[in-house]
Amino acid sequence: MLDANEASQRLLSDSGFRAIGRRERLGHVNGAWHDVILYERRSAVTGGPGLPTHSCEGD
Repeated sequence: MLDANEASQRLLSDSGFRAIGRRERLGHVNGAWHDVILYERRSAVTGGPGLPTHSCEGD
């Protein structure tokens, strides 16, 4: 099934974002319910693929 905003989703994906969740029927516009897709992009500088990036003092 294609989402209504496929171009926006492709732009986000091409920019390094990934879909991490979907909220069903969260937005109501012009009499129709719409799902909202949640995206994230991890920073290669702070965080990267694995956390934590440093240890806290006293560990």
